[in-house]
Amino acid sequence: MLGRAPLRVARGALGAWLRGGLWIWALGGLCALGAAGDPRPCQAPQQWEGRQVLYRQSTGRNSRALLSYDGLNQRVRVLDERKALIPCKR
Repeated sequence: MLGRAPLRVARGALGAWLRGGLWIWALGGLCALGAAGDPRPCQAPQQWEGRQVLYRQSTGRNSRALLSYDGLNQRVRVLDERKALIPCKR
């Protein structure tokens, strides 16, 4: 491009120091933006799903379940996973 000087990149220890300083300023600015409001307590999601694994040490077996929660209607659903024993399969 005519009329423009090429962009110079600082190299070596000075370049690393400048790049590190840039990250510190950027992260500091983002933290300041996030802290600039009235503090409010965190809220859990209204609906979520998850998995549960319960290990029984006495028998050495696991029991697994799918969990669902609906905060609007205050419902909890637990679906037990059943796995059939198939011979010769690990």
